[in-house]
Amino acid sequence: MAEVAEAIAQTVCEIGRCLWVPIARRINYGRKLSKNWEVLCEKARDLGLKREDILAQAERLNPQKILTKECDGWLKKVDEMVKKVETIKSEFNVEKKCVGGLCLDIFARIELGKRVVNMINDIKELEDKSKFENGFLVDAPPATVEMQPNDTSKLSESAYLTLAMVIEKIRDECTSRIGIWGMGGVGKTTVLKLLNNKPEIAEIFDFVIWVTVSRSQSIRMIQEEVGQRLSVEITKAESDDRVARKLLQKLHRKKYLLLLDDVWEMVDLVAVGFPNSTQDNGCKVVLTTRKLEVCRKMGTDIEVKVKVLQEEEARGMFYANVEDVVKLPDIKPLAEKIVRECDGLPLALKVVSGVLRKEENVNVWRNFLRELRSPATSFIEDMNENVFKILKVSYDQLKYTEKKQCLLFCGLYPEDSEIEKSELIEYLRAEGILSREITFAEAHDKGDAILQALIDASLLEKGYNDYFVKMHDVVRDLVLAMTSPKGEEPQQLVRAGISSEMIPDEVEWKKATRISFMKNDLPNLPESPDCPELQTLLLQRNSNLHVIPETLFSNMPDLRVLDLSSTDIKSLPTSISKLDSLRELVLSNCRLLNALPAGAICKLSQIEVIKLLGTGLSDESIEIVAKELSNLSSLSYLEFDFRTVRNLQHFLENSRSWRERRLTQFRFYINNVDIDSDLYIGDHSSDFTIRIDRCLCYRGGGGGEEEEERGSSLPSAIEDVLIKSDAFILIGHGKLRTLSEVGVLNKYELKSCCIQECNALEKIVNRNGLEMGAFSNLEHLYLVKLSNLKTILCLEMEEGPLLPPPPNANTFTNLKSLRLSNCPKIEQLFSSGFMVQHLSNLELLDVRSCQGLKGMIPDDQKLDYESLPKLRILWLVDLPEFDSCFKGVPMCWQSLEVMFILRCPKLKKLPFDTNGAPNLGRIRGSQMWWDALEWDNDAVKLQFQPLFRASI
Repeated sequence: MAEVAEAIAQTVCEIGRCLWVPIARRINYGRKLSKNWEVLCEKARDLGLKREDILAQAERLNPQKILTKECDGWLKKVDEMVKKVETIKSEFNVEKKCVGGLCLDIFARIELGKRVVNMINDIKELEDKSKFENGFLVDAPPATVEMQPNDTSKLSESAYLTLAMVIEKIRDECTSRIGIWGMGGVGKTTVLKLLNNKPEIAEIFDFVIWVTVSRSQSIRMIQEEVGQRLSVEITKAESDDRVARKLLQKLHRKKYLLLLDDVWEMVDLVAVGFPNSTQDNGCKVVLTTRKLEVCRKMGTDIEVKVKVLQEEEARGMFYANVEDVVKLPDIKPLAEKIVRECDGLPLALKVVSGVLRKEENVNVWRNFLRELRSPATSFIEDMNENVFKILKVSYDQLKYTEKKQCLLFCGLYPEDSEIEKSELIEYLRAEGILSREITFAEAHDKGDAILQALIDASLLEKGYNDYFVKMHDVVRDLVLAMTSPKGEEPQQLVRAGISSEMIPDEVEWKKATRISFMKNDLPNLPESPDCPELQTLLLQRNSNLHVIPETLFSNMPDLRVLDLSSTDIKSLPTSISKLDSLRELVLSNCRLLNALPAGAICKLSQIEVIKLLGTGLSDESIEIVAKELSNLSSLSYLEFDFRTVRNLQHFLENSRSWRERRLTQFRFYINNVDIDSDLYIGDHSSDFTIRIDRCLCYRGGGGGEEEEERGSSLPSAIEDVLIKSDAFILIGHGKLRTLSEVGVLNKYELKSCCIQECNALEKIVNRNGLEMGAFSNLEHLYLVKLSNLKTILCLEMEEGPLLPPPPNANTFTNLKSLRLSNCPKIEQLFSSGFMVQHLSNLELLDVRSCQGLKGMIPDDQKLDYESLPKLRILWLVDLPEFDSCFKGVPMCWQSLEVMFILRCPKLKKLPFDTNGAPNLGRIRGSQMWWDALEWDNDAVKLQFQPLFRASI
């Protein structure tokens, strides 16, 4: 009986234990709710930081890289989890009660606790999936079309008629290859650019691929250009055949339009890697060339000749360019004759009218006509093209030697290349074309004026933005002819942009005043060429150049410009110390450079410009070079990575150039700033590219007793440089709470400022800074990865009530661009309507990945609807809590041109009404966001619909 009782008791206990386990688990859900809630919040916070890091890296590599589908799906799940946490947060903060509110609702608490535990487990699962073993970024698919710059305002009617003929042939299924041919300067490239930019072309083809062939192009150079266009990686080790197979695979079953500009010889497209264009696959090839026989060698189905302009159209084009001066009775008959001499060539008409524009002196017109009619010089006759004679006369009309020398210098660059204006001007000054008696800044102003004059004369063209120029290939041909052995100008030896060509013999070196082998496959150099007249030697962008002969510079007594940037040299030869006349030395981005001859830099007594950023020099070598640099007395421009504050301090204390204020242009990097990942002043999405004359980039927390002693301030050497700087990039300072603590920032005239990864920073300008007029000259402000930033401008005192703004405060009144990225704690972009009113010059507003941002200004602030009158570009990306710009106040943004809004799920209204943005040309965002907008009516939606373009 006792045994039965014991068995029953054990059974009851077992049943009790089985029943108790789930009961205990449910009780623990309620009992441990608070503790589990803290765990959930911490894990959700870590998950959010992981999400921010991924998005930040994706944004930094945009548009070259995009997120994988796996990562995109993971991010969506994270967003869903964030929403769930926010939902459960409100439930956790409300005590649910029962029995008339006298006690806690135990069952509701248990249920809430269970959900919290389940969410913790879900987050752990998301954390495990965030490893992305194969990476979370992939190459972005190439765009269908890359737009080509083209000034359509000055194009002739004939160009559009030719374009219409070409498009008609493209629509013809039987036509696969089309040749556009005609003499140099007749407008072939113009027609091809119009074709490339035509919207309907993008709808017909999967890819529109532009390749400028030119005379010097090889199969490999064409392959590299196509590979870059199609995002196909090509390595040096791969053979041409291997690359061709990769391109062929990329284009398999793709309908492409290949545009080949400036073809001189037959190009084997199969060898490049293009599938044959046939009627079956719908692929097409359109090429431009000066020779009809090239069209035939390329197997064109139809040839379209670009003819010269008829006299009436030529006259209209010429008259429009020279403007009202042509109406003067003494000038008009001369103008008629000059137009006839130009033979209807658009380039000739453009250049000649540029020279004579607004010229009222009839003698100048008469002399110009006489020169046009005079016999051509021998080298022009050899080229047998009338346009060269016309261009030569226009060249001769240039009034100042500086303009002529500047144009000749542009011939040193590869054909069709973008020429950086600041680089070119530095070369001209170093050679002495621009006087050394004027300051560096004055030389830039004068050089800029010379280049603008050459653009006005149509001998140069504008580049893709205001900081570059281009040279028409026909004008470059003229320059190369004039500087050849048969020409009348000092000789220039140019092999720029040429692949795999032997170095010219030393006889050619001996006669040259300038030599350019830039962007070449140059494998080696002569041992000791005799170059008594050589002034400029340009060897940059030769990745195959590993060794410079020890005696290369032994016989170059007059060399003034030496550019070895972006080469793979490991050291400099000892003969560099013999360059007594050298004024500019460029070694930027020589990543393998790890040695400099001891004492060599000290012997360059005339040197004015040295660029030494992005080298592989060791810390010990950097310290030695820094000391040698301090011994140079003529430095006016220096780019150098000092690595440590101590090296910078030594330079500032001992450099005569610095103390006597000759060194006025600089880029100084301190404390291991990575030049590749460094956030630059400018933004590809907005065409804001700023030439910085005086830039300081400093990473805080680099160590050193001085930094520790000064606490939240900056080392004295940094402040000494900052006083003279235009731009300041501050990274990783861990103690700075407000920039107003750095008094030097308030006192001087910074124009550009980037603050990155300063985790203690809570505000940019406080009340004291506002009253002192901080940042009154600032034009560009970038705030990146500031984890504790809460406001940009704070009107409150540290203690006491909120006070009205100072009556004459001018903080941020000159700000042109504001960029905010990865600042999770800021809730309102602008702390007050007062700050918005101050931003009357703001052109670019770019806000991304700020998780806590809710709006532009607090609810209780008011502002005028015409605020931000100059705003041109607005970017709002990855702002999950952002629900309105100005709390329902429709803005009037007369200057707005582009708006980009992506992943802002709570933003339901555009920040303007139907009449508020008359110049808006493009709205980009997700289709989901566009459809979710709350429109006043369908008519309004239809009005903006043509401007909307969906983005990835």
